[in-house]
Amino acid sequence: MRAFVWDAHPATMSVIAILFAIVLASAAKAEDRPSMRQLPPSGPLPGPPSVRDLVDARAAVKARFKEPLSHTATAAGARSAADALIAGAREESDLARKWMMLDEARRLGASAGSAELVTRAVALTSACFDVDEQAIELESLGTIPLRALDPTRATRLAEAAEKIATRAETDGRDDVAADARMLAFRAWQRAGNTAAARRLAR
Repeated sequence: MRAFVWDAHPATMSVIAILFAIVLASAAKAEDRPSMRQLPPSGPLPGPPSVRDLVDARAAVKARFKEPLSHTATAAGARSAADALIAGAREESDLARKWMMLDEARRLGASAGSAELVTRAVALTSACFDVDEQAIELESLGTIPLRALDPTRATRLAEAAEKIATRAETDGRDDVAADARMLAFRAWQRAGNTAAARRLAR
């Protein structure tokens, strides 16, 4: 009995090879596509890291940002360092290091009299951690030295404080709203905007 031998035409073999390559490519793409099992689970945000977790994080952040952190004695240097820390925190995957970067950026922004930097740092913190955003932002803005502010920076502080007051009122947090309005009142006075200060005093 003769064995069966498939003597296919070369053109047919070429088509089969192409189809086989397409199947392999499709399989590879399917493996690269994230499945439901591979996707990270959604859930509540984590709380702030523990004091123990922050020990190593503090050392790592200081080493990574040694250059910008060495110039924080001036307002310009503090603002530059805060900017670098916020940018780094956006890409940082370690939660303890991310918290430390944002916490230091918040502190430096306040010391430099920059309400904008404080607000940016707090906004990113609240997006990554379960924190009281209004309380943290108000507390940080409250540490800004009013006497060192020029009218422009005092205006920005007043506007940031008024935004907190508005959000707090919407949430029914009258105590936070009252404190925020008081800070805005003082900042408007420092900015020389008596009309805005009188509006808050009513």
